Amino acid sequence: MLSKTILYLLNATLLLLSSYAWSEEVLLNGDAIDVEDGDTLLVTIEGGVKRIQLIDIDAPEDKENPKFKVDLQRTGLDYDTLLSIGVIATNHLRKLIKAEDGFRLHYQPDNLDRYGRIPGELKRQDGTSLNRQMVMNGYAIAKPSESSSTAHSYHDLQQQARRDRKGLWGLLPKATQLWSGTTLNR
Repeated sequence: MLSKTILYLLNATLLLLSSYAWSEEVLLNGDAIDVEDGDTLLVTIEGGVKRIQLIDIDAPEDKENPKFKVDLQRTGLDYDTLLSIGVIATNHLRKLIKAEDGFRLHYQPDNLDRYGRIPGELKRQDGTSLNRQMVMNGYAIAKPSESSSTAHSYHDLQQQARRDRKGLWGLLPKATQLWSGTTLNR
């Protein structure tokens, strides 16, 4: 049993390291980063704007688009409620990014998602991941990596945020539960 656990952890670590081994890193000031929504950034790199999907997280949409329409039908939430949780998540991410702060963006420029976004992780200079912080603060949920079907380490952070009623889990728990597809523990 122990050897299976060690083998699993070793494989997960190698998968994680291999995905970041080919990613690029760029240093940015917060003024080079605009927030499109709670899990997507518009980042100015080398004079061009790149759409960056914060990898391994999902946040509700803050405007009507194809994913919003799917979520509207899937959740049964009314338009304004679903839109409001998206706006709240987006505003929280904006608060985490200050113009004068320095950031490191790790991204995979040749690996676009189905929406044309580049997967990436945004970290403060001290190493704090904003991807992780959005889940920990309760404004995004953990999403399995497209390269792996196993649960991401952010899943435990999501569970804790839900239990502690952080962020959306405290502000609009029923709507957040329906949007996320999870259940609330009483």
